[in-house]
Amino acid sequence: MNKLGAVLHHPTTNLVVALILVTTSSIEVWESATGDTLMMAVGGMEMKVGAYDGVLAYGVVHLLRAIAELVEDVERGVRE
Repeated sequence: MNKLGAVLHHPTTNLVVALILVTTSSIEVWESATGDTLMMAVGGMEMKVGAYDGVLAYGVVHLLRAIAELVEDVERGVRE
């Protein structure tokens, strides 16, 4: 269990997960925004907010946290 915990809490794992969340949800947001914009121009539909918007926000926060952890680790390594 210790090895699994070490992998799950490793800064690189957090960074990779955050990048996946941000990338995939950004694609969904882009497709939704461009499709809804086209439909709004043609038929007057409203833009919709989906779960991917929340995933994008969570991914950005997770990405920033992972970057901060990596920077702290690098700074700690430089001091030692």
